[in-house]
Amino acid sequence: MPGPLDGIKIVEFTQIIAAPFGGMLLSDMGAGVIKIEPIEGEPWRLHTEFLPKESKTFLGLNRGKKSLPLDLQSQEGLEIAQKLVADADVVIINARPDVPKKLGIDYETLSQINPKLIYCDNTAFGRQGPHGNRPGYDLIIQAMSGLLAADNKVVDGVPQQVTATAVADYTTGVAIAWGVSAALFSRERTGKGQKIDTTLLSTSLLIQGGFMEVEEHGKQEKDELVETLGALRQAGLPYQSLLDQQQIFSPFNTAFRIYYTTYQTANDVIAIACLSNRLRKKAADAIGVVDPRFSEGYDPEDPSIASAIESLSEEMKSIILTKTGEEWLSIFDTAGVPAGPVRFIQELTNDEQVIANDM
Repeated sequence: MPGPLDGIKIVEFTQIIAAPFGGMLLSDMGAGVIKIEPIEGEPWRLHTEFLPKESKTFLGLNRGKKSLPLDLQSQEGLEIAQKLVADADVVIINARPDVPKKLGIDYETLSQINPKLIYCDNTAFGRQGPHGNRPGYDLIIQAMSGLLAADNKVVDGVPQQVTATAVADYTTGVAIAWGVSAALFSRERTGKGQKIDTTLLSTSLLIQGGFMEVEEHGKQEKDELVETLGALRQAGLPYQSLLDQQQIFSPFNTAFRIYYTTYQTANDVIAIACLSNRLRKKAADAIGVVDPRFSEGYDPEDPSIASAIESLSEEMKSIILTKTGEEWLSIFDTAGVPAGPVRFIQELTNDEQVIANDM
């Protein structure tokens, strides 16, 4: 059965993760994607190769595409690329901000060739502002957007990157596919193409909505924190001092995390995730602890609550150590508490749930 984007032609000038992932999602929906690569192939082909110029990381981001090696700095290569764009629906590009114009593949040039073109321009920071012309990869955006600091992983006094996945890249890839799909729908209504700007920085801020600023609530505290952090940096204090100060203002404190975290059991590590008081109460009852927040007469302004929550956290850790992961998962399933085992990606290849849902 044809996908919803069957018949849509996309030309990609992309490399590494974010934009290739966005193009792949569109390919999965039926679009025909031609990926323009340097003559030697894009750099991600060389990342942990299993065959010459083939890697799992490259294949996992370029499924369903056709590759075309071109030297865009040659007149012949540029002419071929522009000929492809002439009857394309979409162009996706990610490059250092000054590169597209130098190569003759910027929006202004290509939209003259194809006025109905949808052109998605992905950059690290956006083209305006003091960082507009800077290159940037996932780790740089993790650092500058607050994602890295928010992960609270510190080794030898130094914050560590989010290593499970390239979170800024992949979320931006979804934004690219989403934006292109919306622009295609808009063109069906208006007959007009358009330029779409996506950035690693904007999507990294988007997924941190819990830290948004609301003028009437918390702005003064936030301003005071920013001032304090600046003073601590100026004084040359270690990173841990800054983190400790920031944690005071974090919406994800111990009271929240004790029901949304991982626990060591007698033989395994499990995760529980309760995002409502109803579920938190179920978890407390299943574990066999008394949370003062669910008691009659609870006063959130009581200064002793913070220490009581810390004690509760330690008690829960001790109790959960007394049973195996399988036992706790059975208990939580019976109680209706969301929980699951911690697994490595390699263990998911033959997982029954994954297979049953054709993932």
